[in-house]
Amino acid sequence: MPDDAQPLHRQQPRAPQKDAAEQRLGLLQRLMTTQEPGTMVTRFYDGVAPLLSLKGVRYEAPVPGGIVDIGNTGRHQCDYALHGSGQPLGSLLFYRDRRFSEMELARLEEWLSLLVVPLSNALNYQNAVRLASVDALTGLGNRAALDAALHRELRLAERCGSEFSLLLVDVDHFKQINDRWGHSRGDQVLREVGKAISHACRETDLVYRYGGEEFVVLLSGTDAGGAQTFAERLRKAVQTWLSDMERLSVTVSIGVSTRKPEGETSIHSLFDRADQALYRAKAQGRNRVAMELTCHTGEAPCVQAG
Repeated sequence: MPDDAQPLHRQQPRAPQKDAAEQRLGLLQRLMTTQEPGTMVTRFYDGVAPLLSLKGVRYEAPVPGGIVDIGNTGRHQCDYALHGSGQPLGSLLFYRDRRFSEMELARLEEWLSLLVVPLSNALNYQNAVRLASVDALTGLGNRAALDAALHRELRLAERCGSEFSLLLVDVDHFKQINDRWGHSRGDQVLREVGKAISHACRETDLVYRYGGEEFVVLLSGTDAGGAQTFAERLRKAVQTWLSDMERLSVTVSIGVSTRKPEGETSIHSLFDRADQALYRAKAQGRNRVAMELTCHTGEAPCVQAG
């Protein structure tokens, strides 16, 4: 064999363009295996950081609380506002210790073009999931979200041997409001009642629109005494919040039940006891709080309207 001859089986060097194309395809495939925006950005960063000597990135999603920090900050940074199909996708702020060259910025932008479509799909999916659990009129959790929360809270209480309470809140004479002032005004009342309840609650309390003019509040780690005190404060807060509505006097009645440390047999039982308490509050004049019947006396305290 001549000295300059090459064996036929020797592997030829790979073209740089082919390597880059395979890297982009591999990253795109990894991005498309998740519908969680934070996870997607983390995978994107893991793919491009070694190629551009990045130290960290901050992603701010176009939703409340949607901030993801990965890695560390650096002396130099570059930021991008992402858009896809006319919708904002959030912003990315990249960090590293040395200045970005024009060529490196162009390279980073090429990689970012891979992120736009998967990120847009993920944000749309997350928004659809959120809307499926949100009441369109009030922005509160809907009945599906309530059912999930009740199961979760009951399991937690069973595991910890703790109490939690349920408040069933009903707008008094709501049918009369609709009949006299129209459904548009009725919708306004429901929105304002939802705002008043949310404003009165603690960060750990969970608020839902159960349906019609009924709302539910879940009080984690709250016994019957604490629930009664809170319910009365809530009743007054709603009345005060809506006191400036023109020619309308809006009040609520509240039924309260509590999961005892010794155990609760079912969500249905907890909800049914609150519903029965609400019925008594309505029967006794409305604009008041009624507690569930006790096992020993068959009686329950009723807080009168103040």
